[in-house]
Amino acid sequence: MPSSIPSPAFTYAEFRQLVSTLAAERRTSGPDQNPAFVRFTDQNQAHLDRAYAVPLLPELVARLATLALPEQWLVLGEAWCGDTAHTLPILAHLAEMSAGRVSLHVLLRSDHPALMAAHQTNGGNSIPKLIRRDAATGADLGDWGPRPAEAQALAHQLHADKSLHTNQIVKTMNAWYEADNGQAVQRELLALLS
Repeated sequence: MPSSIPSPAFTYAEFRQLVSTLAAERRTSGPDQNPAFVRFTDQNQAHLDRAYAVPLLPELVARLATLALPEQWLVLGEAWCGDTAHTLPILAHLAEMSAGRVSLHVLLRSDHPALMAAHQTNGGNSIPKLIRRDAATGADLGDWGPRPAEAQALAHQLHADKSLHTNQIVKTMNAWYEADNGQAVQRELLALLS
């Protein structure tokens, strides 16, 4: 019997539609309707488009298509989160290319506090967080996130510099993701699956 998906959950297409609807309504996901989060939600539409089009590593696609057991990928994220916008489309595209071995479901962190609490990063509710599960049993197979190691180091460095405004941090992180072109997350996933 297939493992159940926590509810509410979105397919990637449904999440994209949610982001588009929220941006059009000048809102964002989650309880915090901070104007900056609303602005980031709108800006993230372009990041979602760009990230979905990054080239996939052939060896990772081949690895996913030959997984011994089918997996469920649960991705905790939010519409306003830039890291989610840069990473989730790559995960979704990989799942689509997995020859049916991976099903992906997007969960809003704000809707799933217990799941987030069980998959924190260094005691924080950092997103996106990929949770890999055995599709048949629901057993956790591990997690990944919220960022590739190089991006995580850069984020720590930027946040430690109290002279930087949030907008500068966001611009620098966006530039890192665009220059990396989805390669770091894919290399880390390949290592995780090997």
